[in-house]
Amino acid sequence: MPTLVKPAPLRPGDLVGVVAPASPCPAQEIEAGRSVLEKLGLRVAMRVDEEDFRPGYLAGSDEYRASSFNKSIQDPEIKALFCLRGGYGSLRILSSLSYEQLRLTPKPVVGFSDLTALLLACHGRAGVVCFHGPTVSSLAKIDPESVESLWTALSSTEPIALHFPKAVCLRPGKALGPVLGGNLTTLCHLLGTVFFPALSGTILFLEDRGEPLYRIDRMLTQLIHVNSLVGLAALMLGDFSESGPRQELDELVQERLKSTSFPIISGVPVGHEERNLTLPLGLSASLDTDSSTLTYHQVATMS
Repeated sequence: MPTLVKPAPLRPGDLVGVVAPASPCPAQEIEAGRSVLEKLGLRVAMRVDEEDFRPGYLAGSDEYRASSFNKSIQDPEIKALFCLRGGYGSLRILSSLSYEQLRLTPKPVVGFSDLTALLLACHGRAGVVCFHGPTVSSLAKIDPESVESLWTALSSTEPIALHFPKAVCLRPGKALGPVLGGNLTTLCHLLGTVFFPALSGTILFLEDRGEPLYRIDRMLTQLIHVNSLVGLAALMLGDFSESGPRQELDELVQERLKSTSFPIISGVPVGHEERNLTLPLGLSASLDTDSSTLTYHQVATMS
């Protein structure tokens, strides 16, 4: 992986770009998300036009979506890239993105869910710190703490620390390592590609939505069979929305990972719920299951 590079911190008045690497979303959600960004003091450039609203599950052709993303990377006025929505489509454009340009002119890239593929590819190929956080379509639906978490991660000149008071410890311990992860389904779809990250030594976090227990079992088993979870520093389970009782998920994870020894914490507020805290990807942090805290050792942006 390239040397870790950090983007500049965001400041009020900065121009940020809204890009659509995956699925489209209704215009009212775009406007609601734009309003939240503007209330943070940001100016918003919408790289969204009529192709983003065409019928179907993709916000335009692969060529269009990749080109729009690359133009935002290359535009010196744009200081950060906020992804419009997840859904599906990021996987299709990974081979067409300007990673070298992103490495040379690093900018925060923000998103989650299907955009896990985009974030991990940008981090893995360009070395840039990316941000697992709200999409533009979800900004008006998340709680104030999540908006504050997003702004803190993108603008703070001090290392951030997150506390998860409602998290449940499934296996106690302390761990140190870079933070990586995102959507479980999307992560599994990266297996066998050059974009799948090396997970050994990392604090891995996982989230998903609408996946019944047997499919979560299948995906965890796939990761086990290819030895992707060998050597993890720790595992954090985020929200698994619409996936049945939480206790059943926790019991499944404990059963499937009983041969491992790393700390495991469940119920971290990251994913498809109203509280979706922002996690910088690629930075070293410490996890303490006793205090349910994740403490980063570095600032996520250039000081």
